[in-house]
Order: sequence, then C-alpha cells, then structure tokens
Amino acid sequence: MKKVRTIQVGASIFEENDSVARANMQVLKERGVFCVNVMGSPGSGKTTLLERSVRALLDKGIRTAVIEGDINGSLDGERLAVLGIPVVQVNTGGACHMDANMVRKGMEMLGPDKMDILFIENVGNLVCPAEFRLGEDVSVIVSSVPEGEEKPLKYPLMFRISSLCILNKSDLLEFTGFKIERFREYLFESASGIDLILLSARTGEGMNGWMDFLARGMDKKKSPRIVVAGMGDRMKGDDGAGCEVVEMLKKERLDGNVSVIDAGNAIENYLGVISKMKPGRVIIIDAVDFGGRPGDARFLDAASLVENTSSTHTFSLPLIIEHIRRETGAECLILGIQPERISFSHEISLPARQGVSKAVGMIREIISKP
Repeated sequence: MKKVRTIQVGASIFEENDSVARANMQVLKERGVFCVNVMGSPGSGKTTLLERSVRALLDKGIRTAVIEGDINGSLDGERLAVLGIPVVQVNTGGACHMDANMVRKGMEMLGPDKMDILFIENVGNLVCPAEFRLGEDVSVIVSSVPEGEEKPLKYPLMFRISSLCILNKSDLLEFTGFKIERFREYLFESASGIDLILLSARTGEGMNGWMDFLARGMDKKKSPRIVVAGMGDRMKGDDGAGCEVVEMLKKERLDGNVSVIDAGNAIENYLGVISKMKPGRVIIIDAVDFGGRPGDARFLDAASLVENTSSTHTFSLPLIIEHIRRETGAECLILGIQPERISFSHEISLPARQGVSKAVGMIREIISKP
C-alpha cells in the first residue's frame, strides 16, 4: 500500500508570510520607522481615529504615512490622503485580512518617503488579521462601545496579540448599557498583558493617552538595538538550550528594535552580522556549567565564565564578547543555562527545558525595560 503524503498548506502559508514580515520589519528598522498595525471590526472607528491622530502628529512635526487595507474601494484612503500625507490603498480582492506581501508592496509604493510613523489600517475583521504578521512593531485593537462588552471573550486571539486596546466611542457610554468594568474583566481575562485606553475619536476626549503611547513607541524605536544570540550544539542534548531559547523568542511578537539570531555552534560566523546591526546591547545565551542546579539560569560576566565555569564554548566566548564590545561599543550580557547532561542526543533534558523557559522570561523582562 502506498503511503499517503500530507502537505501542511496552512503552516507553509504562515511560514512564508512570517518570512516576508521579518523582511518588512528589517526595512522599517533601518529607516527608523515606528509601525503600528491598527485592527478592529467594521465601524469601530479606525479611520476616524487615524484622521485625528495624523492631524495631532503633524502639529508636532511628526511625519506619518498610511497603508490602508480594504476588501474593495478607496473611501478610507481618500479620507486620509486629504490630510496631505502619503497614503497607499490596498484592496485585498476579497481576502478578509492584509498579509505581509501586501504590506511589502505598499511600502514599495511609498518608496523612500521620510516618515516617523507608518500606520497600517487592517481590514475590518476580528478573526483573520490576528493570524498574519505584517512587520509591525505593535498591534492595536480598536473596539467600540456599540459593539458590547463581550468581544474580548469571543475573539480572544485578536486581543491577546495586541499591545493596546482602544475602547472608542466613549462619548456614547451614557446612551448605552455598556458596562465598562465588565469589559475590563473580559479583556484582562483574555489578554492579561494588554493596556487599555478609553477615548472618543469623534470628540477627541482621551486622545492624550493614545498620543503618549505613540510617543513611547517612537522613543523605543530610537533606543539602542538589542541583539539576542543563542548558541549551542543541538546534537549534544542540553548544549542546544541557547538555540532553543531563540527559537521560542522567534515565535513571539518582539519589538522592532530586537533582533534574534540562532548562531548554532559557530557564533563567530555571525560577528559581521551583529556588528552591522550596530546594537546597544548584545545578549548571548549558552549552556554553561556554573555549578548550579540543572535548569538554573543566570547572567554571567566574561571573567567568571573563564575562571569558574566549564562549557564547550568556554575558551572562545570571552574572546568573541571582547570583539563585539570593541567593534560596536555594545553592552554584552551572557545568560547561562545550567545543563543536566551534555552528550550525543537530540533531546534536551526536562531541567534544561525548564531553564529555557526561565531564560525566555528573563529576556522578555530585559526587552520590556526602556
């Protein structure tokens, strides 16, 4: 009997999209552009919010551009174009979301125009846009009072992948039975790390919080770039822990000023790449025997790595760190994971895998700090 061959079409689509999204992010990073993916249901007030936002940003001398996504037509794009900013209208031809390739073409049409913020107004939908990365720095979900309090429970992924929820049309609260505390409860149950801002894009009430959010994003975009490099040999069990950390980080929506590199057992091959990124901070993750319990994770300095530890990378890593410091002036951190065993194996031990999870959390904490 012939074996049935299965093609994972969905996985392939997402992999290809993520690859283009990473390329988009790199282009925006090189240009110093803060990119915001604005999502929400039809009628939530996304375009009205952008109209008022663009006017306020222009008054501050901040240059903006918009890639406008709709299934058909150009009404929203025309509304924004009259403000005198670069606007590219993308019609998806029936697709219920934008993808990274559409954004790439939109960026090409914008060309080298100078901008500080690029807004992507996604197709009005609370389902599909959440699945597709575009190259954005942050995703924002615009909900509205007339939609009711239950949307975070019904569409949890959309809220979970967003950094900020804007509850728009707050001027209608007194005319509806909308329960703001119930909305908060549902929101934080679905997405515990999300921020919430109440505003009215029509009246302008509450816009200051939104403008502060954008200002912080632009400041962070200009902050020193962070490079996270995981190293190790996946053929030697726990020695692959550093590579496992970066694999987990690659699946997350990291800020645009963070680059993640899987250096394998030859980080010296990536020194040119790291130097070209001109980072302000470099974090190297490796399996290191520093005498702790298997699964422990801690930051180490280069001197202690030589004097008090042993690792398959002990002798080369301090020299590599010194090279990075000399070439870039970056602060260098070593995050060591205590292995249980380093031997020929494709499997990482349970304690080391727990150490990987700890290391991911430690990296998240560093990335989140200003």
